[in-house]
Amino acid sequence: MFSLLGSMVLLAMLWTAEGTCIPDCLADEVCNNSSVCEANKTYYASSGLTLYNTSSTVTCKGSNMTMSVGKNLLEFLNYNPSASTLSQYNCTGAQLDILGGQRVYSLIVQTTNGICGNTMTTNSTHVTFANIINIPGKNTNGIVAAGNISIQFSCSYNITMQTSLYTVIKPVMTTQNLNSGGIAGDTGTTLAAYTSPTYTQPMQQTQQQDLPIGSTLYFGMSTQFFDPAFVLRVDQCFATPTVDGTGSIKVTLIQGGCSTSNGPYIQVVENGVSKEVRFSITSFAFQGFDSVYIFCDARLCNNASGSCSKCSSSRDASLDSTQFTLGPFTFLDNTEYSSSSRTGFSVTLLFGSLLCLWIHLKTEII
Repeated sequence: MFSLLGSMVLLAMLWTAEGTCIPDCLADEVCNNSSVCEANKTYYASSGLTLYNTSSTVTCKGSNMTMSVGKNLLEFLNYNPSASTLSQYNCTGAQLDILGGQRVYSLIVQTTNGICGNTMTTNSTHVTFANIINIPGKNTNGIVAAGNISIQFSCSYNITMQTSLYTVIKPVMTTQNLNSGGIAGDTGTTLAAYTSPTYTQPMQQTQQQDLPIGSTLYFGMSTQFFDPAFVLRVDQCFATPTVDGTGSIKVTLIQGGCSTSNGPYIQVVENGVSKEVRFSITSFAFQGFDSVYIFCDARLCNNASGSCSKCSSSRDASLDSTQFTLGPFTFLDNTEYSSSSRTGFSVTLLFGSLLCLWIHLKTEII
């Protein structure tokens, strides 16, 4: 009886000394007397692992890349991965996580050139972003037992309508979440302006002013919503000279999912067939106003309806749609423009205004 009681007391003492960790520690960890999982020093001391055995993983997503390094081996080797930085040393904030059954510290950086020291290279088909993670040695009361190490990492992406937006610092774009009808998933959707029909050369904010009248603007919209049953549809787009879009002066560009003009003035290239929408506009100006704003109502459309890519007779946006706005765009008539004057409207500008009025009246009659 005494022996059994003594054994139970001994087990209780050992359990208390080692601590209890919830959830259980990983395979290369032990639970210390503070109930915290830490690297199993006995295991690492006998394994003969060195810095060359340190694991690192790069996760490439559309808008960011994540660099993760193994925590326990680095800490055993007297490094401090929790204090890791990117190429720019003010980019900190390593997050503790579990990846592939191993505890790691991760740093996330946007896929944008220049951010946190990102470098970008491009060719005809891909864009590559690269950076460096710097891991300092552990500092114990002013004593550093290991030097800093740096690991380079990179992510390459096919150049698409969406990924091309990461190649410029300030693209002309706006992003909102669409209504998914309660279906889980990222509904982030972006409307952006482009300078070429490939939709892979984003317009920068420095380029949206003083555009020549008659030039072509390309607009692309893409959604992150993954559900294959849904496609992206723009129900209507219109242009106004004011930022609120509620004035009486407006030109309808897309109505019921289709172009309001049979000519080159507005061309819908793709709508309601995929996760992307593409259309182009021959630029114009409103007489008496300096700016043009583009408004588009978009929604997720269930492809099973069979109507996502069809023209609709409805003149109003769907209740499920979300409105996007781009602008202001300003346009100049090159035949009248000089460095010393921007006064007067030429026949070209007048023609653009009359064309706007004609399209507006036409859409009002339909």
